[in-house]
Amino acid sequence: MLLFACPLAMLLQVWYDGESYNLQCGTGMQRVAWIARVAAQRFGAAGIWCSPGKEVQRPKEFIPGRVFLYPSEQELDPEATILSLVEGEPESEEVVISVLVELRSKPAPGLPSLAAHGSEDNVVPPKSSKSALNYKMEFDERGRVVTMMPAPLPGPRQGYDFMECYEKINISDIKGDSDNKILTAMKHVLSNNFNTILDIFLHYATPTQPTEEEEEVELVITMSSMALFARTCHLTSDSCSFLQIQLSSVQPDLIYPVEEEWNLGIFDARYNFPGFMEALARERRLCSLRLPLSLHAGIAHLKKFGMFAICDQLNKLLHTQILPYATGDDVDSTRELLQRPSVKNILFNQRSGIRKFYHKRLNLENDVSTNARSMTLYAYIAALRAADQLDEELTPQSVKEIWLATISYEVPPDLISEDDKKMEIALCEFEEIIVRSVLHKSKVNEDGLPQQLDLFIKRFLRYNV
Repeated sequence: MLLFACPLAMLLQVWYDGESYNLQCGTGMQRVAWIARVAAQRFGAAGIWCSPGKEVQRPKEFIPGRVFLYPSEQELDPEATILSLVEGEPESEEVVISVLVELRSKPAPGLPSLAAHGSEDNVVPPKSSKSALNYKMEFDERGRVVTMMPAPLPGPRQGYDFMECYEKINISDIKGDSDNKILTAMKHVLSNNFNTILDIFLHYATPTQPTEEEEEVELVITMSSMALFARTCHLTSDSCSFLQIQLSSVQPDLIYPVEEEWNLGIFDARYNFPGFMEALARERRLCSLRLPLSLHAGIAHLKKFGMFAICDQLNKLLHTQILPYATGDDVDSTRELLQRPSVKNILFNQRSGIRKFYHKRLNLENDVSTNARSMTLYAYIAALRAADQLDEELTPQSVKEIWLATISYEVPPDLISEDDKKMEIALCEFEEIIVRSVLHKSKVNEDGLPQQLDLFIKRFLRYNV
């Protein structure tokens, strides 16, 4: 692996059939095979549903193929990292590489489906199911009957065993009336995509710090990294905040424990790998939470089908949101500052007061159509005013801009006023808003940020907690 003195921002220009698009890939730790997989989903006006022109409303299925350097057409190793394509010392912090992808296409009847109308229907194999599931097909008086046979499981990888991780997943509260066939199908969806899901987890995960109670170091995804994952995969929208994703990612009794006065439960949690897989299985419900213009509902409306089985919902989420976009994070200098030990230490030392302030403004019973369930832009501006921290630099207008830059989806500024009480934020987003506020108010450099952040939080909490 190549190492550079400063972090790179990798930008790919991906070419196919005379068309191109730009693909942000962060520090370039994704594999080359990821480029082809993303291209298979993104090319065309509407992703995998691009019409061939002559066949109106007829979707096209793209199958990932080889990847070449452009224009030299040198074939690339699919297992190589994008970063390894950089030759020599880069001249700037942003490196642009052009690649050409090879895609095969054919008319597609629809999304991969395991149980199109729920548990009463025969199971229909997904398109790429050969490695994940064997099917026995028979014909009788009822017609074609497809029976699922025992499937080969993926082998251990990076210290993770699929069955050990799967047995730690608990979705008893969401399986509803699903029978064993549907639950088995969901298991096969996870099994079929196990290696890729693990790659995604390892991209966003960081090691825990050993403590007196827990000496073993474990890889986990922090809540701020989970927010980055949700932002990159376009899981959030104005009708599905990151707070909603948090609520959907765990069992209800883990959302908001009450045995400790300031325990924030899931809002201040971390995900190990089994927890990350469970979160994906649970977040398949986001299909039903989105507005009609969102990707999930848009495809469902175009194809005019509904998916009721949890295996289908998970399969849809993985193929249309997670696999094409995950790890393609945009570079954000402020979020990189949040990962610096000096900044993380300040937030850690002030975590008690920050939690108390956030906790007081949590009300999960609120009707989200009229009032947010957490801290709002209006409440934050009021708290800054109470602490006398608004000035010529940090104005209500600039606070609104900071707020919109932090939340994990795009909102037109002219649609939001400084008195907004509907946009809700998670605890990790609130911490980012505080850091952005200090940078905007104090105009300090990176070295001076920790001291100014500490002073800002202390004054803020003194007048508001």
